[in-house]
Amino acid sequence: MVYNEEQLTGFFEAVESLKKYRRADLTDDKGRSLLKELYTDLLPNDYILKKSLRENTTFLIGRKGTGKSTIFLRLEQELRGMNGYLPCYLDVKTLYESSQNGLLGSKNLENIFDSEALNKYLIERAFIQTILTRIIDEVSNKFNSTSNKILQALGISKVDEVKERLSELRSNIKDNHYIEKIELPLLQTIMSKETTSHEENKYEKFSSESIKVNAEMSLEGASGRFEIGGKDKGSKITLDTEKYDDIFSNIFLKVFQVQEIITIMKDTLAALNIRHLYVLLDDFSEIDDSSIKTFVDVVLAPLNNWSDEFIKFKVAAYPNRIYYGKIDPGKVDTIELDFYNLYSGFDRNKMEINAIGFTEKILEKRFLKFTNGSPEVFFDTSTNSIEDYYEILFNASMNVPRILGYILSYCYQSRVIYNYKIGKRDIELAAQRYYEDKIDSFFKTTTHSLISMNEKITALQLKNLLNLLIINSKEIKKRISTKNLKGSLYISTEPFSSHFHFDPRYEDFIKTLELNYFISKYSDIVDKDGNQASIYSLNYGLCVKNNIIWGKPKGSKYSKYFTQRPFNYNKLIKEFLSTSERIICTNPDCQKQFDVEEMKFLEFSNFKCNVCSSKVIIETLDDDIREVIAKIDKTKMLPVPEVKILKELQNSENDLYARDLAQEIDYSGQLIGWRGKKLEEKYKLVKRTKETGKPYKYGLTKEGSDFFIDWDN
Repeated sequence: MVYNEEQLTGFFEAVESLKKYRRADLTDDKGRSLLKELYTDLLPNDYILKKSLRENTTFLIGRKGTGKSTIFLRLEQELRGMNGYLPCYLDVKTLYESSQNGLLGSKNLENIFDSEALNKYLIERAFIQTILTRIIDEVSNKFNSTSNKILQALGISKVDEVKERLSELRSNIKDNHYIEKIELPLLQTIMSKETTSHEENKYEKFSSESIKVNAEMSLEGASGRFEIGGKDKGSKITLDTEKYDDIFSNIFLKVFQVQEIITIMKDTLAALNIRHLYVLLDDFSEIDDSSIKTFVDVVLAPLNNWSDEFIKFKVAAYPNRIYYGKIDPGKVDTIELDFYNLYSGFDRNKMEINAIGFTEKILEKRFLKFTNGSPEVFFDTSTNSIEDYYEILFNASMNVPRILGYILSYCYQSRVIYNYKIGKRDIELAAQRYYEDKIDSFFKTTTHSLISMNEKITALQLKNLLNLLIINSKEIKKRISTKNLKGSLYISTEPFSSHFHFDPRYEDFIKTLELNYFISKYSDIVDKDGNQASIYSLNYGLCVKNNIIWGKPKGSKYSKYFTQRPFNYNKLIKEFLSTSERIICTNPDCQKQFDVEEMKFLEFSNFKCNVCSSKVIIETLDDDIREVIAKIDKTKMLPVPEVKILKELQNSENDLYARDLAQEIDYSGQLIGWRGKKLEEKYKLVKRTKETGKPYKYGLTKEGSDFFIDWDN
């Protein structure tokens, strides 16, 4: 087979368009948008897009790469063409990153906070400032871009009045000196009250060392800790007791005068006949937990609840990384984008058929546009039909467009550019490469990042659990192959063992494995003993790497295959948890321990002990892991973005521009520039090269390459 230039270029463009991250729009060679033409809804009749357009606050929930940003782009496109609506897109992650640079403090605040608490307070304050300023800027831009005819109808005095109010509002939000006039009296009042309270209770003993917050706990069950006073801190606010999350939120609400902001924006947009402001919050879950809570309490909930239906939020979030605050969850639309959560709510019996149908639609649209033909041209259909390939690609990607794009990009590099057709084995090897390059690095990145000890321990514990799942799956495969497992459902020549089921109450403990694509939820069932169970599958590329056969035999006879007792992993997971974690009350006079079966009660009670009402936490017990972490060279621990940059450069055969790094590791190009410069100048791990008229390229120095030598030891 010899492909022509149009086919080779078209294949490349088609799969690269699937890989695009966050706000990367789809355009042709003349810069015209292809978004409307290529947009493929996960459900028939553009259901998700239409539901997102409703005048409700909406949460789009899905793992990374499931298409949340693409939906936002289409949503904006539609809203721009509708009378009375104004979209305002905010990249929360990038705004949070930028708010941490050039923080403006003051001597007065330094007298109130210790250094750690002050830094956190200033970051959250700057983040709120940035968000509110961006919303005001969007409203101002709309006002300034409106046609002269409308402005003339309003009258010059009215125009000047509105512009002046918006300008004053923006200045007040940005002006730290103005803000301090409001916040300092508030903070001093709080300090006075809390210091008095602290003195009255100074004989009460409290060990902050006994509190450990597990990184896997839901947002409602974990938060930062603050404390007033302490023998080494004088009377400054320090990061030791959780109630100061609420105090910070209350201060910011008063400081930024959110109700006044709503009034001014409503009045301004009413003059332009704008009835609804849609604020699109992308990457909402990629900031830290306490900042999510503050942001919701100070910005999202008040603007949503106090604006009398004027402001509606569209929020892109990760599963289990959602905090509603005072927003009534019953009054918001929730749209799940991951395979099981999406398709099980419509037709459970046709989940896979519907999901494979999406894979077919999205590929046929892309290939028709970019190659003027069908995807079938590029696949070896002598042994497998094109329908078989769509199914294999769904299994390997679980319907995540970005993963689908990467797998086909790897196939392009290994087969298509050499004029070979793609076969099943090529897809398997591409899935394995994606797993090794993009997924498996999670544990290494976590271990070598400057994050808390508990997060490191949790990550390494999950790695141990994943290894147990792999070992068990291999053992089942061996038993089927050797006919040790008896039964008509087991085929010795097709020993499928990639899926397993367990009690749904264990799901909270493995959700990070799912969030990072090591495993994926497949279905809910009733097992052989009549108990509710959740079916999960191991990652397709992980299975290829470990020679585990993914899936189950074909035919209705095998519909109950995954419910068989060998695939019941309850005992394995329970034994693992019993030796690695305990759920315990933090009150040293109580210390009640809870069973995993009581997790639902604890979630309902916001992780409060039913005996003494103190905080309940999940405490790690693995001393061996602590010893492993203690042995890691501390000079090889860097902030998470820096480690991800180094890992991506290691995976690449060539030096990369900031935009290329940004696409691969989901950070803004601006952040790559900041961090890349530091990696070069401070750590000597990266070299930056620059050609005339072009941006910097980034590559590893010898020291940068050596940074990874001990990662697998």
